[in-house]
Amino acid sequence: MAGSGEGQVPVWPAVSQPVSHREFGRTHRRWFGYADRTPAQPRELHYGSREFCAASDLARRLPYSPPVTTLLGNVLRDPALIRIVADIWRLPVVDLRVRRADVDAWFGAFVGPVGRTLHSRRWAQAVLELPTAEKPYLAGRPKQALRTNLRHARKVGVASSRIPTYEAWLEAASVVMGARHDGPNAMRELNEPEPGQQVAYYVARDADETPLAFARVALFDQFAVLFTMLSHLDRHPSASWARYQLHTFLALDLGCTGVRHLLVGPALREPAGNQYFQHLLGYRVRNLRVKVTESGAP
Repeated sequence: MAGSGEGQVPVWPAVSQPVSHREFGRTHRRWFGYADRTPAQPRELHYGSREFCAASDLARRLPYSPPVTTLLGNVLRDPALIRIVADIWRLPVVDLRVRRADVDAWFGAFVGPVGRTLHSRRWAQAVLELPTAEKPYLAGRPKQALRTNLRHARKVGVASSRIPTYEAWLEAASVVMGARHDGPNAMRELNEPEPGQQVAYYVARDADETPLAFARVALFDQFAVLFTMLSHLDRHPSASWARYQLHTFLALDLGCTGVRHLLVGPALREPAGNQYFQHLLGYRVRNLRVKVTESGAP
């Protein structure tokens, strides 16, 4: 995935296993049974449920930040959409605070336009509540598939680390990009951070120290945005496991340093395969309410 620029919304990295909404829903219900549970209060759109897939279909038909008239027009043509809109409206809300200096440094790309009220809202975003310990994060039936993937990664010697400098990270990322068909174009997006931009860099390597996947995260004190994550795809035998190992490592690393939430962008607009990946990692669909502070700690 290329890095997000001004005005762009960060998106989840492409994964190699395309999954249709119908297949995703069936797998989700068979493995975890979320779609058959009594909905929590307030109502949640669980990954893979019938309601989630319907909301995702609607989101893909609409432009980013659609005008109210466009949304109303769609609802009038199909009154069944009223329930979808209501489901999105009732999603649990995560309150975030961000310094004005950080908004200015990132051109507002990750927190949206900020008006006179210094507030911004984002609807139906993929949000991970970051863990501070591996054992509770991986516990339970919903994380069974993730535990299996991590076990495979350990068996073949995949390990991840946080890279201290942009230059060292770019060197490792260049190895991965050199193995991708879209590498030359994507490399141009791996630009060095601007003054004031706080970024964390990560790389996963195989037992021979060959880079398999890389990621970078924009830091905003108590929340962060994963805006680049790419791998060899399936051209390297360990690349698939590396994606899961890398994300788990960075989630624990950020959580242990006090970051509370990791964001990756709109959950409903992602391809079904990406949504399935997010689900395995523990992401939830949440509405965001962002407050900008003029100075000092958020």
